[in-house]
Amino acid sequence: MRRVCWFLLVLFACSAFAAQTTVSFDEFLPNPGEYIEYKSLADEAVTFINTRYESWGYWCWAGFAFSTVSNTTDGTFQNQYAAAEAHTNAYAVGYDDGGWSPAPEIRFDLPAAPQSLLLNNTTWAAVAIRKGDAFARKFVEGDYFYVTFEAYDLDGEVIATTNYYLADYRDGREFIQTNWVELDLSWMPPEVASLVGTLTTFDDGEGGCPNTPMYFALADFTYGYSDGSDGVASTNPAILCWADGWTNYLPGTNVVEEWKTPSNALGAAQGYLGGLGATNGIVSLGDGGSITLSFPVPIADGPGADFAVFENAFADTFLELAFVEVSSDGENFFRFPSHCLETNWIDTYTQTNASDPTAYGGLAGKHTQGYGTPFDLRLLAGTPGLDTRRVTHVRIVDIPGDGSVVDAYGNPIFDPYPTWGSGGFDLDAVGVLNVNVDISCDPTAPPPVLPGYTTHLEYKARLEDAVWSTNAPPQGTPGFFRWRLLKDE
Repeated sequence: MRRVCWFLLVLFACSAFAAQTTVSFDEFLPNPGEYIEYKSLADEAVTFINTRYESWGYWCWAGFAFSTVSNTTDGTFQNQYAAAEAHTNAYAVGYDDGGWSPAPEIRFDLPAAPQSLLLNNTTWAAVAIRKGDAFARKFVEGDYFYVTFEAYDLDGEVIATTNYYLADYRDGREFIQTNWVELDLSWMPPEVASLVGTLTTFDDGEGGCPNTPMYFALADFTYGYSDGSDGVASTNPAILCWADGWTNYLPGTNVVEEWKTPSNALGAAQGYLGGLGATNGIVSLGDGGSITLSFPVPIADGPGADFAVFENAFADTFLELAFVEVSSDGENFFRFPSHCLETNWIDTYTQTNASDPTAYGGLAGKHTQGYGTPFDLRLLAGTPGLDTRRVTHVRIVDIPGDGSVVDAYGNPIFDPYPTWGSGGFDLDAVGVLNVNVDISCDPTAPPPVLPGYTTHLEYKARLEDAVWSTNAPPQGTPGFFRWRLLKDE
């Protein structure tokens, strides 16, 4: 939190504009008439996946290829990398063989908010639909060809789905998409970890194999990050516990003594802290400062977000940011990936720019007072030296917002700078959403303990039984047991 200043109030009245970035393959394909069909291509935090099969005795690809080919007339398989309308920039060509190989996938390094893309048929598909070819017949009444995009979260669950008809001959229509059309994706939730495109055609051959050329062209894919609507409320009953210990509080510059109370970061988030300038319930890290927190039980990678970091921003136009690092031994820490789309200095005192939460991914502090930024340990799964089932410490590291500190891709990070008095990230609390509660195979072992919860033993005779019984027989009885934690009244 900053000290009360009249010019900040004026700043918060300014409108914020949604930040976003458009994926580009131009650096890989600088010349017209080129294509790449043998590898995945990444543009910072997003990768278009290509699968290459060479072990079959011949070369074959699945997923995405990439092209600057502009042949809009040749409707043969030799022209499989061309869109039905030329495009000024390099674009992607998705190939879906009907389930035999992985479908075209756009994969994010950290959960994102897709905004839009340009979509078109390929030349080969469009001509085959209009005229037929050696494999496909000319479309007739009732035929159709459409692409489906499914958005998945980090747990592999489908969280959004949309279709677009690339050809539609139903109900008297004779429509074939032959120009680039914008597909709006901004309605999708901001937790998208991957976007998968599949194709469906009415023209199937023997065995259900499609006759239509199973290609689509995709360009100018645009995405950003959450606008803050995914924040975890401090009152959310899913929060199981809060940080209860701290160590290594290393305040940075531009923070005075009244803001240096590290124990303020312990316990439940205060939510609304009494207005601008309130010091209760927070500890300021100062520019470049840090603090390490511990918990009554280890944090575990489970469904959805595993913990949330609370700052005390009083408007989403003034966000002070921090890196988040985790450890399973208190000594070796691993940082969550981060991405900054803000390209301009946010000058605190000249009001030339304002914070925009959609510009930041993987950084704490992008949610307002009373709402925590969620973090999912699934992003760090497989990291050598980190046990994502037993995270014991979380370290918060302030980011001086002058652009001198960079994100995971080398981009400068900008947030309001400079600030004084309570400079830097103002930590309110860290709440835990998934915990590791060890369950022993030894029937005589004591039940797990979590402060504020009562442990109950549950039982069912067969795994296929729908309901766990709270009237459990003695452990050792044939069947299945589990511990369940119920919040105390």
